[in-house]
Amino acid sequence: MQYVSIILRSVLIVTLFSTIVYGISNSKNFDPVEQTIEAVQECMESGPVPWLDEWKQEYIEAIRKEVDLHRGVTHFDLRLEILRRGFVPYWQSFKKNNERSLFEVHCARIRWYTEHLMGSEFPTEKERQKLSDQYKDIWNYATNSLLSQFPFLDPNAVRNANQEDLSVCYSKIEAPLMPVYLRPFSEEQVEQIKQRWDKLRYARVALWRKLDNDSKTPSENNNSPPSGKELDYELTKESLSQLLGLVWRVVPQRTNYYLDAMNNRTKALKYRVQVKRQARSDQQRLQKERSRQLFQTEHIGFLLTALLETPLCLQWNGSIITREQSQLEQQDKTMKGGGAYEVGTVSNEK
Repeated sequence: MQYVSIILRSVLIVTLFSTIVYGISNSKNFDPVEQTIEAVQECMESGPVPWLDEWKQEYIEAIRKEVDLHRGVTHFDLRLEILRRGFVPYWQSFKKNNERSLFEVHCARIRWYTEHLMGSEFPTEKERQKLSDQYKDIWNYATNSLLSQFPFLDPNAVRNANQEDLSVCYSKIEAPLMPVYLRPFSEEQVEQIKQRWDKLRYARVALWRKLDNDSKTPSENNNSPPSGKELDYELTKESLSQLLGLVWRVVPQRTNYYLDAMNNRTKALKYRVQVKRQARSDQQRLQKERSRQLFQTEHIGFLLTALLETPLCLQWNGSIITREQSQLEQQDKTMKGGGAYEVGTVSNEK
């Protein structure tokens, strides 16, 4: 009987312990922060990324830290949902490489985005609609300006590019991870964007000339030149990308850690350019030195060859002079009557 009670007590303890462990694991699984971090991590692991595992962990911890700092804000679960939905297209939109300075820029940027999303006033549905209307107004203003500046453009191609760009903007307003899609602009900011767009008209002329020249240059992959509609569509897309850059100029002040990362990236790029320039200069200097050394080597080789051949030439010339002298001596004797003296001697003996 005592043995049975011991067994029952052990079973009860094991059951209670397993229940507690299961409850703790379930609480972790249902933690919205952990679910968000897991979704971010799965997105990062979905494709090959040239980042070290330590970098990936550092990137995730930057997000986690900002989320943990704002657990008490209003609409916390909705903000996490925006982070989950907005991270996927954002992650796919930028290029990754194994440069540390560029990684630090990406890490600082996602930290800024998360901090702004969690710390800013959450938009109402009315404010979201206002922001959508503002984007539509700005984009329509830009496309109408393009049609006025370039009357030869196909209106359908321009409007198609406009609608595609606006659809992307609308999707990002629904999940506003980036600061430019979270809050509506002021009327003053909208006018600033339009005015700056007007000042870029000459830049768009240069862009059109470049696209036109590129279309006339034969391509290795595609022998058929693009049609007029394709060029009009491409010009509109490139121009609207300039417009999006103007929109970014009215966002809230960038944080110091993001600006520091950008400065470090700029310094790294400058250093790389200097290294390449120095390497090119060293290569040109070595080529000049090798060319000079080659010339000197050829010159010295020519001199050595000349010195080696000089005794042979002197010996050959000396033998010729000796034969010439012997012939001259014989001729000289004949001219001087050398034979007559011998004949005269014989006649005296007789």
